[in-house]
Amino acid sequence: MGFEWGWADINWLAVVVAIAAKMIVGVIWYNKRVLGTIWMEGTGMTDEKIRSGNIPLVYGSMIVLLVTTTIAMALVIRNIGGGLQEGLAVGAVIGFAISAANLIPHHSFPQLPWRLAILNAMNTGISLTLSGAIIGAFNE
Repeated sequence: MGFEWGWADINWLAVVVAIAAKMIVGVIWYNKRVLGTIWMEGTGMTDEKIRSGNIPLVYGSMIVLLVTTTIAMALVIRNIGGGLQEGLAVGAVIGFAISAANLIPHHSFPQLPWRLAILNAMNTGISLTLSGAIIGAFNE
């Protein structure tokens, strides 16, 4: 059994729901009332700096990358015949063991604060685990 690019077999509603869930987690996670202040302090970001940035580029690239990663995860979960448990496991492995673990050195080398590295890694891990669970649940 090999890996198949079964585009027609992807549950596109699951992909859309998983993308929306990841965006909701991000909005809550990086809200100033939750963990956004820690993120702003760790990155040296200010409200003025955020407003002066290229907002369409920032959000546009974020959406393209969310779509890309979610479709990739849907393909992997579909190829293993995954339901909720498999989706949760795949999401956790991709989210924590691969993505979050690879994110930490990108914070370490420029000597960014450790709490920023952990904050971003946890967001990545949780978001991808949730995404995998949603895709898997839709496969059942």
